[in-house]
Amino acid sequence: MVISKILIRYRRDNALSQKQMSDLLGVSQVGYHKWETGTTKIEMEHYCRIATLCDVSLLDLLPRDWQEKIRDELGV
Repeated sequence: MVISKILIRYRRDNALSQKQMSDLLGVSQVGYHKWETGTTKIEMEHYCRIATLCDVSLLDLLPRDWQEKIRDELGV
């Protein structure tokens, strides 16, 4: 699943505003909004926080072609 969709789903499922999500992740509301809309790339340092908050694996946050390559290399 695309990371922006994971963020949106988690935020809506937990009845949080973009401001509340941005506070939980330690970024500005404007920056968070850009993540949700896909207008800016997310820095790697934020991936761990997102994975922890949204209760998903880091692998789930990566593009699907990367996921497949990693799974193939690991034999998973």
